[in-house]
Order: sequence, then structure tokens, then C-alpha cells
Amino acid sequence: MDKIKKLIKKIKSENYYKGQILNIIKLEKKEPVFADNLSFIPEIKKYLDYYEIKKLFSHQEIAISEIRKGNNIIIATPTASGKTLAFDIPVLEEIKKNNKTTALFIYPTKALSNDQLNTLLNIKKITSLDFEADIYDGDTPSDKKKILREKANIIITNPYELHQILPYHWKWKKFLSNLKFLVLDESHRYRGVFGSNIALLLRRLKRILKLYNSKPQFIISTASLANPEEFSQKLTGESFILIDKSGAPSGKKYIIFWDSSFFPKKNVITQTKDLLLTTTSENFQTLCFTTSRKLSELIRIWANKEKKNIEILSYRAGYLPEVRRDIEKKLKNNEIKGVVSTNALELGIDIGHLDIIIISGYPGSIISFWQQAGRAGRKMQESAIFYLPYEDALEKYLLKNPDILIDMNFENAIISLDNQNILTGHILCAASESPLIDKNHFDDIDCENIINKLNEKGLLTKTSKGFIYSGSIRPQDIVTLDNTGGKSIKIKVDGKILEKISLNRAFNEAYPGAVFLNQGQTYIIKELNVEEGVAYAKKENVDYYTEVLKDEQVKIIEIIKNKEFKNYKLFFGKVSVTEIYKSYRIKKSGQVISYETLNLPPLKFISESVWVELGDHIKGKTIKSGFDFDGAIHATEHSLIALSPIFAICEPDDLGGVSYPVYENGKSTIFIYDAFEGGIGISKKLYEIFPLLKEKTYDLVKNCQCENGCPYCVYSSKCGNNNNPIDKYGAVIILDELI
Repeated sequence: MDKIKKLIKKIKSENYYKGQILNIIKLEKKEPVFADNLSFIPEIKKYLDYYEIKKLFSHQEIAISEIRKGNNIIIATPTASGKTLAFDIPVLEEIKKNNKTTALFIYPTKALSNDQLNTLLNIKKITSLDFEADIYDGDTPSDKKKILREKANIIITNPYELHQILPYHWKWKKFLSNLKFLVLDESHRYRGVFGSNIALLLRRLKRILKLYNSKPQFIISTASLANPEEFSQKLTGESFILIDKSGAPSGKKYIIFWDSSFFPKKNVITQTKDLLLTTTSENFQTLCFTTSRKLSELIRIWANKEKKNIEILSYRAGYLPEVRRDIEKKLKNNEIKGVVSTNALELGIDIGHLDIIIISGYPGSIISFWQQAGRAGRKMQESAIFYLPYEDALEKYLLKNPDILIDMNFENAIISLDNQNILTGHILCAASESPLIDKNHFDDIDCENIINKLNEKGLLTKTSKGFIYSGSIRPQDIVTLDNTGGKSIKIKVDGKILEKISLNRAFNEAYPGAVFLNQGQTYIIKELNVEEGVAYAKKENVDYYTEVLKDEQVKIIEIIKNKEFKNYKLFFGKVSVTEIYKSYRIKKSGQVISYETLNLPPLKFISESVWVELGDHIKGKTIKSGFDFDGAIHATEHSLIALSPIFAICEPDDLGGVSYPVYENGKSTIFIYDAFEGGIGISKKLYEIFPLLKEKTYDLVKNCQCENGCPYCVYSSKCGNNNNPIDKYGAVIILDELI
């Protein structure tokens, strides 16, 4: 019996085990696919020999070959498949040929930047290649920055720093004039609002590069996606060669699907702790991923209190860098058996060779699931991944439909180039960096209307050299990469700004009485002043959390696309949304303690939506079958929204919805809209893949074993009507008619 099977047998003998293992999927060991058709300069050969790399994997060789040809590439292969080596080699080869060559490596996190720098410095040490590489970000001393701009061949940075330095591009003339490569690693993180901002940031960079006659190759590295080519083109405005067939090996893996509801006396968090204690006690090095900083701390405390002989550590953002580096080192050297982490350890930081991964709560995307799962078995040893979902329709659906997680063919990374707020902000930034001389400033994005409006408002001034920025505040200080622009709210504690968030997010998270989380600490919002743009908070340690309840009203502004089917019509277009925040509930350990009223003004914004207009006969069939149509269409709306994140990578809060038994045009209609001013492309993607969404939603509702509806199928924790009325079986009728 192999080690993992023995572990599973041990778990089944524990007191906390009541049959929770619902399914075990075994992924067989995958042998490497090598290639041996390329030659390398002596220095690179020396590096490969040092690590006894006799042959590269097939995808690495294809990537190197295409980069050598001067092509833009996107490498979309699993974590730990050696993507970094595939682009480091040709970049360093080019620097060896011409020591003036420069490359810009952009990473979404500082930890990844540090990891890449260590890799490059290690290559330099082993090979004696003559190149300079370093990190250029907000922590870099100003005197060192000047040296790097003049001397460095490779600069490693992040999008936030790039956003701030573009106005000073003249200081970068030497570096930018010789820029040969632009590398975007872990680029699947650039999606949604963040990705839409990054796409325009990169187009601003390309405008600047034209001033210096520079056209670098783009090299994109990402996890597996359903739409890698569409994603890379939208992100950069360039065309790419896709490399998505991995030649990397992998050890045998057991994916274990755990249903905590089989033992209702212990919640999923407690069962996570129990599993962690068993795996570490059996000498398996284990990394447990949780969905929040607070949970990572709680599980660590509970585990250490129960078992004194095994130290469990926690890892999250907010820890000092030296503390995080120490934990990473201990993991890598196998000095500790257990760590509980947020997704801070999800990305490609080298932390050694783990045996067990526990994923407590769905991490938000299938990509993240496999980024976390891929942490195990890197020595080709047998490994196991335990997935413990929370009480949520999407999570429960994945538990019962593991093929969706295993196949990885569903998720689309969404980027919008049409959001007028985001586009306006970046046009102002671009004008402050270099005059706007024609209407198509960002590749094929027509900006003429926005430019004319900004000119009328006095924010842009037309000169002989083009439109220039004429506002009084530096636009890069106003435009943030994490929201859609527009009005924002500052969270203040004792007169100091804790965080700056969008108005939409403030209505959902920073209303009076809300528990607001920041850096693992809890704060109570005392007042939200929308006119002043401030929410006043007080730090308080509380053991409960809050959920806002709201009603929505949607009005159609413009139909952009539509399709007609046998039993329904499908539309995509612009809508006006009014969200009415009437109350919130206080919850503890999943149980509602109380409901509190809210007195907030309605939140109104223009967005994008997909909507379904049901055929008239569907209502009659639902009622004739003995079901409540109002409850049925309401339940259908909830379930469609619940599964949408599988197909368009987003957070549940990124979407809103409302159902009308009778809309103003007399038709029964379900709306799903982007919960952001201007929209960010989610509902547009849902319009394209709606046939698949409706089929999977039908499976979810029809096959749920509850009697009259539950959080795993048609209930929504954010429903302003407290899930009333809801008719699960009526929803099955409607969904059956849709498919």
C-alpha cells in the first residue's frame, strides 16, 4: 500500500471522520517529454550542466526557439513546469550578444520579483555571464534607481511602479531605447478590473516606447486558461504564438473531495484543522490554504493548542518580509511540517517539495486551485490535495462535478477595453506623459469622443504637438489600478487613511455597522459620508462578520447584441442599475445573530448586462406544474449568478442580478450585470458562453439533494429579500425549458 493510501486509511479511522470523502480522483504519474534540438552558448550550457539538466522539456525548447526568431509568445502551462527558464535563457543569450540589450520583467507581487532576482543572480554566479539585474520598485533607494536606469540590463518591477514612472520616461531613455524584451509573468492575475487597467497601462508604455523607436518582444507566462490567445491580445494589443502543451513531468496525485456536511457538528474550519493535524502527525509536510488572513491565524492557533509536539505556522500578507522569508526557508528545508496560508503562497515562489495540500474553501478560480494544488509533489513523490468547500452553490457544485476542476477547460480571463471610466483615467495619464496626436492612441481603441469631452472640461488642451494634460493634480496619483475610477471612499481610523476603496465596494463593505477587514484586523465602520468621500472606522476585535442586503432595479439603455432561441431571447447591452441598500445581517460561525437596518442613498450607475427574456409559455408551464413562478424565476437568477465565476473568472461580488416576473415590456426577464460602473466585460463573456452556463446551472439545481432549496443551489447570502420567494423545482422547469 502506498503512502497516500495509508494516510487515507488513517484518516478514515479518526473520530472526526464520518464519511466525508465523497470522491478520490487519481492523476497518474506523467513522464517528461524532452527535446534536444537546440544548442546553447557555453555559459548557459554550464548552468544546465550544474543542475544536471541534460535536456529541456518540449515546451521550453519551443518557447526558446520562437523567442530566438523574434516572435511574441504566451506560455500557458501548469505551475512548476519551468516557464521561467524558458524565457531567462533567450534573454541572457541576447544580452551576451549585445551588452546594451535591456529587458523589463513585470511581476504582480514583490515576492515573485524577489524570486526572479534570486534566480538571475544565481545564474550569474554559476556562469559568470556579464549582466546587471535588480528590482526597481517603491522600496528601491533613489540613488540606486538612477544607477539601475543607466546600468541595468534587466529591471524587475511591478505594474504599480510602472504606472508611477511613465511620466519620467525621459530619465529612462537609455534603457527604453535598447529594450528588446518585455516579460509579463503570472499574467493570469491581470484580469477583471485590475487586468483592464493593466491592459491600458501597457498601451501607455507602448506609446512611450515609440518615442524611442523601441518595439520589444512580448513574452507572457500564465497558468492554463480557456482563452489564452484572446487574453494575451487584449492585454497587450499584440498577436502571439501559443505554447500550451507541457512536457514537464508530474508525480502521482490524489485529488480528494471532502464534504464537511457529513459531520454537521463540526464546521469546515474545524475539520480543516483536524485534517492538518493528522497529515502532519503522519510526517507529511503540509500546506493548508485558507480564504482569509483571520482563518489562517485561527487554524494555526487551534492546531498548536491541540498538538504541542508539532509546530504549525501561519503565513500571510502583513507579516514583516524577514518573517515571511524565514517561513519560506523552513518550508524549503523541511524544518517545519505544517503551514496555514492565505493565497500569498499560491504563486511561483520556491518553497520546496510538499507532500499534502489542503484547500479549505474554493480559492476563487480553477487557476488558483491548480496553482495551490501544484505546490505538492514537486519531487515527483506521491502527493495528495484535499478540497474542502464551504457552504456555497459554486463550491458544492465543484465538489459534485470534479471533472470541471480536473479538465480546466472552462475559465476565461476577462479584460475590458471599453470601460469609459478606466479609459478616461488612462487617457489623462497618457496625455501627461506624451502629447496625444491622433484618436487611436491605444492601438485600435478609438478615444476621440473621450478626448473631446476632456478638452471641453479643460482637463486636456490642444496644442501644435497634440493634446496635453492641463489638470491641476497629477493623474497618476488619482488613477488607481485596482478600480474603475469614479468616486472613491477613504477609510479613516483616528484621522489616518487606512485604505482607499471604490464607492461600489464601500456600499458593500463600509456601511455604518459593517465589520471591515484590513491586514487581518477588524474595524467597525461608524459613519459613511458619501459626499465627503470618507468612511470613519474604529479598530475593534470582534468574532462576528456582516453581510449587506440589497435590492436591485435595472433599466435597459441600449441593446448591443441579441440572439433568438426556441424558448427564450438572449441580450447583451448597456443598462442603468439602481442598488438599494436596506439592511445588513450580523453572523457568527455561519449563524445569523441579528438583522440591522441601513439608511443609505441609492447607488446608481451605468453598466453592462446579459439578460434572458423567457418565452411566454414558460410561465404558464411553471404555474400549471404547481409551482410559484415568482419564486422560480428568482431561484433561476440566483443559480445562474452562482455558477458564472466558473466561466468568467471573477469574484461573486463582481456580479449583480435581478429577476422580473413581469418586466416593463411585459416579458419575464432575468438580468445579470457587472457590478462596476461602465462594466468590465464579465456579462459580455457570459453572453457568449450562455449555452454552457445554462446547462451546468440546470445540473446544479436538478441534482441538489435538498428538499426545497439551500445555499448549495438556489439560495444567495446577499439576497435583499432573504431568499423569499424561492421555488427550487420551479427553477428546474425554467432551466429545462432554456436548454
